[in-house]
Amino acid sequence: MRNGLRIFTLGIVCTISLFYGCNLSRDAGSINDSSPKEYSQGEPCSPHPDKAWDIVRVYYGTDRTRTGDTRPNNFYSAEPSILQYGICEVSIPASHEYGEIERPSIWKLEFTENPERHVMLKFVAPVEEDQFLDELQKEVTDSGSEEAFVFVHGYNVSFAHAARRTAQMAHDLRFKGPPIMFSWPSQGKLPGYVADMTSADFAKGHVLEFVEKIARDSGAKKVHLIAHSMGNRIVTDVLKDLSEQSVYRDVPKFNQVILAAPDIDARTFKYEIAPKITQADRVTIYASSNDKALKASQLVHQGRRLGQGGVELTVFPEQKFIDMIDASQVDFGFFELGHASYADGLLADVQRTLAGTPVVTRGLTAHESQYAWLVPGPLRPTEDLTSGIQTASLETLSPETPVQVQPQESESSSRWSWWKIFWPF
Repeated sequence: MRNGLRIFTLGIVCTISLFYGCNLSRDAGSINDSSPKEYSQGEPCSPHPDKAWDIVRVYYGTDRTRTGDTRPNNFYSAEPSILQYGICEVSIPASHEYGEIERPSIWKLEFTENPERHVMLKFVAPVEEDQFLDELQKEVTDSGSEEAFVFVHGYNVSFAHAARRTAQMAHDLRFKGPPIMFSWPSQGKLPGYVADMTSADFAKGHVLEFVEKIARDSGAKKVHLIAHSMGNRIVTDVLKDLSEQSVYRDVPKFNQVILAAPDIDARTFKYEIAPKITQADRVTIYASSNDKALKASQLVHQGRRLGQGGVELTVFPEQKFIDMIDASQVDFGFFELGHASYADGLLADVQRTLAGTPVVTRGLTAHESQYAWLVPGPLRPTEDLTSGIQTASLETLSPETPVQVQPQESESSSRWSWWKIFWPF
């Protein structure tokens, strides 16, 4: 009976989703600016006249292939290509809530995007490298902040999703400098994990070229790097390569590097990458024991992931420039595309991190290991943490430290635990 109800519910959801997707695809062109648009130098970026929404300009690099479809949401595919530059604009509604990327909801009977209610990618304009840098330099100067950040997204993210997240981050963090993103050719699908790993590896050379150009030619005195999930696989390798190349050539140095829920092997980073990083003023790692994608990745890789918090937390007593922040006690949605809003404590800490505020003065709670910090806040209810936060051992992670073994489950229960990771109810 229970299985029948699940199948019936899933059937309803799939039917509505199909109807919703068809309508959204059909109607998107009537709302987005679907005609080809040349980006004119010096074009103003300002709130909509009636204040119903704001516009955030996002500078981007990508190695995705263009589809030939001029609709913003469909402009780039998941196929790899050469490094390209561009500028896009994203609208943020006046009713926007911190941490959210408001999208049409089938539960609210919303079948098309509306800039008064949703975060929308309004248009995408590829530009030549020279124009890209000219525009970027102008915005850095006009902002008066002399800083910029580059966001590298993670697994299961389309170009449009990445643009919306980058704009939302800049808007919510009240970041004064220009927001920049690099969008590598993720499949944007849950089953695309293995393909995404291949694409992430393919993109490393392009990301290195892109962020180095930003650091050298944007005019910003401070360039921050922010990576999420599988995007950390790219950014950490880029930092390692730049550090190794600094021995024989002049390479730029980045200011704040934020690694959010990094989906990379903890031991590999601790022993092979972290000791070699010299081209970052400071590295902040946000971990969480509530991240479902990292739990799934641990099962796939049979090893601890750097972004896991709680009893799986990795600490760095020898690398004083690395701050490990366990955010298991708060909603981690800020870095999780499509998830719920994040707690004010995490938002405030990210802001202070980018501002260069020392970790000891950011209002965090000292971790019992003395080598990490906790973001204070009420623990959200989860199946895994029913009695409070689990903290890491006083010992640092070493190759001899075994990954925590979970109690044995029955075969049927084990199969269901895999599906629960992606089950929406």
